[in-house]
Formats: sequence, C-alpha cells, structure tokens
Amino acid sequence: MDPSRAFGLPEGYFAQPAFSADEFIEQISQVDLEFAKKNATFEPKPFVRTFERALEKLTAAHDQLGSDIAQLERSTKAYASDHRKKMARLQQTFATVGSSFERLETQISEVGSNTIRIGEQLDTVAKEKDRAEAIKELVAFYAELNEENTARLDALLDGGSEGMIKVAHTLRRLNTIVVDNQYSAPTDTAAKRQIEMYSEQFEKTVLSSFEAAYRDGDIHSMSVAARTLDAFNGGVSVVKAYINQHPFFLSSMISQSQDSIAEASYQSLEGISDISHQPPPPDRWLAQLFTDTRDMMFRDWGVISKVFPRPIDVMQQLLRRVFEQTIQSYLETLLTRADRQSKLAFLRVLASSHVETRKLVEDLQRFDAETVTPAVMVLESARRSGSVPQGLLDMPEIAQTSSAQFSRSRRPSRPSRPRGDNSAIDDGDEDGDDEDAARDRLGAARSGVSSAVAIAALIGRSEGDNAGVGLLHGFLTRCCDDLFDAYTAASTYMNVERQHLRDAFRQTLAGFVRARTERQTSSLSRGNALLGMFSSVTGGAAASISQQAGGAGGGASSPVSAGSDGGGAGAGEGTVTTATARMLLQVHAEAISRAIELENDSVAAASVASLTSLLLATLGDAYVFPALEDILEALQDLRQEPWLGIFAVIRTTNIVVRLLQAHFQRLLVPFVGTSSYVYRDMVAEKNQLMSRVELSLNLISNKLVGACTQWISGILAKQKKNDFRPADDDFSALEMGTQPCHQCTEYLYRVRSACTQHLGPENRDRVLADIGNALHRMLMDHFRKYVVSVAGGLVLVKDVSKYREAIASFDIPILVEKFAVLQDISNIFVVQPAALKSLLDEATLARLDRPTLQGFVQMREDGRTSSLVRQFL
Repeated sequence: MDPSRAFGLPEGYFAQPAFSADEFIEQISQVDLEFAKKNATFEPKPFVRTFERALEKLTAAHDQLGSDIAQLERSTKAYASDHRKKMARLQQTFATVGSSFERLETQISEVGSNTIRIGEQLDTVAKEKDRAEAIKELVAFYAELNEENTARLDALLDGGSEGMIKVAHTLRRLNTIVVDNQYSAPTDTAAKRQIEMYSEQFEKTVLSSFEAAYRDGDIHSMSVAARTLDAFNGGVSVVKAYINQHPFFLSSMISQSQDSIAEASYQSLEGISDISHQPPPPDRWLAQLFTDTRDMMFRDWGVISKVFPRPIDVMQQLLRRVFEQTIQSYLETLLTRADRQSKLAFLRVLASSHVETRKLVEDLQRFDAETVTPAVMVLESARRSGSVPQGLLDMPEIAQTSSAQFSRSRRPSRPSRPRGDNSAIDDGDEDGDDEDAARDRLGAARSGVSSAVAIAALIGRSEGDNAGVGLLHGFLTRCCDDLFDAYTAASTYMNVERQHLRDAFRQTLAGFVRARTERQTSSLSRGNALLGMFSSVTGGAAASISQQAGGAGGGASSPVSAGSDGGGAGAGEGTVTTATARMLLQVHAEAISRAIELENDSVAAASVASLTSLLLATLGDAYVFPALEDILEALQDLRQEPWLGIFAVIRTTNIVVRLLQAHFQRLLVPFVGTSSYVYRDMVAEKNQLMSRVELSLNLISNKLVGACTQWISGILAKQKKNDFRPADDDFSALEMGTQPCHQCTEYLYRVRSACTQHLGPENRDRVLADIGNALHRMLMDHFRKYVVSVAGGLVLVKDVSKYREAIASFDIPILVEKFAVLQDISNIFVVQPAALKSLLDEATLARLDRPTLQGFVQMREDGRTSSLVRQFL
C-alpha cells in the first residue's frame, strides 16, 4: 500500500521528484498550527504527539518497503535463471537450422552448376548443328558451282533484299574457303573460277543497282544495295562508289577555268604584301569551298544515315576525301601563290586559312555532337536490342535543319561557288531545300526522334562520354592538324615569322637608317648636318606632337616632314616618330596574332616571348637609341643654337614608351600570363629597355638645359661696353633696350613655348627653373661688368623689365620673386645720389649682402665723382 494514505496525503506523494521534507512536516502539522494560532500561549505537546505518530508510521513503511524489495530480488533472480536456460536452448536451435540451410545451399549450387554445364553443352550442340548445317549448305553451293550450276544462288537473288543479303554472306564465305584452300586439288579450280566470276558479277550488279538508285535518288534501293555489299565485302566498294560519284568532288575539282577564278580571287586580296595595310579577309574561293563543304556534310548526313549500316565510317571517309583531296589541293595552290609573292603574303594567307579551317572544323564537330553521334548511338543500341526505334529514320531531317541553322549563323551574305567561268563569284545561293521547308521538317521529325535522342543521352551518360564531344571530334581535329602540319611542324612557321618580322622592321626603319647614313657621309660637319636635318621639323613639331598625344591609340601624324619612300611613315627624316613606332607595334601585333593562331598551346607563350624580344631589340637598339645618340652628338657643338625641337623628340620618345607599355599590357600579357617564367623574362626585358630610355632622356634633357644656358651666355657676351652709356640723343636705346636683351628674351620665349608644348608640368617647371636660375646668376654678374650712365640706367632698367616679363611667362613664383629683386637692383643706376641710401635700405635690397650691392653701386658712372656714392662704397 502507498504510505501516503496513512498520513492523509495524495497517493504518490512520497514518489514525486520534487519531494520536500519541510513541506511534508507542514502538511502533517497543519491542524496543530491552526490550533496554536487560536491560543495565546504556545503548547508543544500536540506537535510532539503528531510527530511521534508520524515517525511510527514512517518506520512501519520503511520496514514494509525493505520486505517488498527483498521479495522482488528473489523473484528477479528466479526469472533470470529461467531466461538464461531458454536462450541457451534457442541458440542451439538456431545453430541447427543454420547448418541445415548451408547443406541445402551447397546442394542447390551443385544442381545449378550441373544445369549450367548442361545448358552450355546444349548451346554448343546447337551451334555445332547450325555450323554443320551452314557447312553442309556451303559444301552444296561449292559443289554446284564446281559443276557450274548457279540455279540456287539465282533463285535467292530473285527473293528480294533478304535473298540478296544471304547470297552476299554465302559468296563471302565461299571466297574465304577459296582463299584458305588456294593449294587445293586441280579439280577445285572450276569451283574457284566460278566463285570468283559469280562474285565479280554479283558485285558489279549490286554496284550498278546502287549507282542507278543514287542517280534517281531512291534511298530504299540505295540502302538495300549498301547493306548487301556491306555483307559481301564490308561495304568498301559501295562507299567508294558513293564518294567517287559525289557531285561535290566533281564540281570542286580545279579545272583550268576554276584555276583562273581562284587566281582572280587571290588577286583581289588587296595589300596582302604591304605591312602598312591591315590583313585582308580570307580568300573568297577558300571561304566558299568551306561553306560548300559545311552545307554538303550537313545535307549528306541525311542520306548516309539512311543508306549505310555504319554511317560513322562513311562520314569519316567522306571527310577524309574532302580534306585530303579538295581542301588540301587548293590550300597548297593558294599558299604557293602567296609564297611566290612575299613572305608576308604567305603568312597572312596561312593564318587566315587556318582560322577559316578551324571554324569549319568547329561547326562540323558541333554538328557531330548534336546530331551525328546521338543518331549513331541510338542505332547501335537498337542493334544490340534487336529493334530499330521508330523515328530513327527521320534523324536526317535534323541534319537538314541544322544545315539551315548553321547557314544562317555563318553566312549572312556570301558569294556562291564559281561555276566554271571567269565571272563566277556572285551573290547567289546554291540549289537546295528552302530554309522554311527545313523548319517544317524539323517540326515533323522532332516528335519521332525525341525518344531516340533521349535514349542516346542516357547511353552517353552510361558510357561516360564527355559532354559536347562527338565520335568524329578527334578525327576532325587530326584532319585540321594534318592540313597545316607541313607549314607549322617543329620550328618551320616560327623561322618564317621571325625572318619576316626582321624584314618588316628593316623596311619600316629604312628611311630612318638612310637619313642617318646620309648624314654620316655628308661633307658637312656632324653638327651642321644634324641641324640641317632637325631644322626641317622645327616649325611643325609642336602641333604634330600635340596631335600624337591626343591620339596615341589611333593614327597620328609624324613630327617630321613627309619624305619617306615606304620605309615607314615619318622615318625618312632620321628621328623618333610615333608613326614609325606604331608601325613597328602594328607589325608585331599582327605577328603575335598569327603565332597564337598557328602555334600549339604548349609553345605559344615561348613564341610570343621570342617575337617580343625581337621587337624590343629593334625598337631600342635599332631605332630609339641611335636617334637619341644623334641628338646627344648634336648638343656637343656649342657653337650652334640648340635645336628646341629636341623637346618634341623627348615628348615623342615618351609617347613611344607609353605605346610600348600599352601594347605589352593589352596584347602580350593575356597570352603569357599563365606562364610565369616567360612573363617574368618578358617584363624584365621590357623594363630594362624603358629604364635605358629614361636615362637617355634625362641625359638629353640636362644636356639641352646646359646648351640653352650656354647659348644665352653667348648672347650676353655680345653686350657692348657703350650699350649702357648711350649718347644723349640716342632715344631708340631708351625705347627698345639693347640688342642682346632682345635676342635673349626672344630665345627665352621660344624655350618657354617649346617646353609648354612638349613637356609635362613637372618636367616643364624643372627645365624652365634651371634656365631661369642660370639666367639670374648670369645677369647678376653681367650688370656688374659695365659702367652705367644716367641714360644707360634707363636702358638697363628697360632690359631688366624685358627679362622680368620673359621670366614671368614661365609661371614659376620663385623666379618671379628673384627677377623682382633684380628689377629693384636696376633702380640703383637711375636714382639720384641723395636717394641711393634710402633705396638700399628698402626691405627688398636690405636682404642682400653689402658686397653684392657695392658691386652694382660702383658701376654707376658717378661712382668716383659723387661723394654720396663714394660714401656708400
């Protein structure tokens, strides 16, 4: 019993998880608590009696609980012992049953093996029986043919297509017997002769039937003949007959008239040997031949898939004939014509032909993956299962529709194939099915072939075929490679490309080299010859370079005058031009595009690097550096006025370097970025060239600044002693200043104009600052060499004002400040002796040291006579 009832508590009170002793005591003493609350004094006896009764009940419950636990333990031990005994008996029973099953399985295996052996023996007996019957039938045919009796074979031929196929199988076996027994008795020669004669006649008859059906377009008869000859000799003769009589080969054979058409097509490639022209489009005859090939293969798949038992083999032979005979024959003729004309023509034709051939192969591979391979796989699956799915006969309709689709995507407008006269290149389309009709056939065929295509897809996945790769993919790739292997194998192509690149670079720089050679052999001095060359471009250099800077990516005029005779635009004057540099980069870019197209992926990066090394060597050592060396040599002759057009050459050279960098980033890096060592070497070689050019330009810039400073010094040296002591009636000097000042300021304006037009802001300020500071130093010394009269002081102030205006045009604040001080210094020569001290104490002149000011004061004409002036000294 539940002890909770003994205390008047709910059942299960002591079993609850949240049991609390305090709550239990409160429950059993609740009556006593209420009674105690009513009395004024606390009486403990009721509580004691209540707790004693509760303790007695708890003790009895404890004893009862112990007794129950002991009883349960004894019962559990008894049940466990009984369970162990039952499990032991059950385990023994299972072991017995397992042994029985193993014996039964062994007996069944023995019976199965015996059954299999019996089945194999029965199958062998059946095969031997069939073979014996076949041998018996062959022996009978052999004996009849030995007696020149062909009645049975003739009867089979009259039995329709099945009979013809049986005759084909029989003759094939009889010919095998004849070959195996070629040393048989002489009595068998009649049978051998009769078999050979009958086989030959049979093959001719079936071939004639096939050819007649081919001419009439009877697909069913063609299929019967093809299957018959396939059973007779593997179908070799019927495939040859189909290909030999194909209209494509009859019309594409290059006769005399077609050869003249092809020659006219080649001659239409304008500028093919001119490096300044863009590569012409592919040869029209070759492009038309590829278009006809593409259409023919799309169209003929419909016939081949219906007629021949193994259509994939027929497609391979047809494609091999097209590539090895028609395309290769014309391609060799085309490349021979181009090679006779020039190496550039050969390379351009080779590259454009390769591009067109690759497009043709890609179209055929896509057609193979989407149409040919699914149909062939469905056919093979049907043969293995013994039935041809309905709708497979409509698969050629997909080929015709694909032909129309490829024609629309590849030929927005195209000339038709030449027909055999000299006006054969026109814009007409060949005779054939209309594209709308093809689309209608697609709708009709789609319902019949959808299940077949699905089956093909499942077969393809089960056999692990690569997605998008057909059965003819590798074969077509080999056909394309074989066409160009003779021209691209080993280093054949790269040798021709490098030789052409050298010749093209030499042609581009011919005018530049000729001008330098003429200068070197001239009877004039080196400096005069160079200045004569440079003087032709002084007037127009600034405008032309500005145009080049604005159009570095497109066509721009050269900073030199016209005069090149084809050796490269602007190269005839013997200095650096962007037109010549762009021509070099254009020739190189075209060579790179050909190398990427024709070279294998494994060597393409190395080929690009090789051609780029040739470009960098030519651009640097053969063009830029010789031109810069000529300029440096010209600057050595300080007797001549420095040619300010050198600033234009510096600007042009910087543009050439930027063009080279853009050419490298946009054209070369995408092709060599995956090859780290090639990219690293190319970058190092390019950076080395750019660093050398930068050092050369810095040297030229410094030399030019020095030459300009020296030239200004020479102008100042022409100052006459009496320029600052004019006569009292010489008013022209007061108005215009001295002649050296006029020449010097004019030259400064020209320097400023040249720097502004040809140099960037930083370089311009640096050059003009160097020249301005040098002029300031020279003038500070210059004005302390001449005695200045009162009227001469006005002339000197006029000169300094002109110098100050010229320097102000430089827009360099520090120079403006320096020449403002020089202007204040010039006032020393015009103020009255009494005002001289206040002038020298002004803030501007007060910052100068006293010896410097004394040097100017002592050059006053009254410096020895005026006491006020002597007082300052």
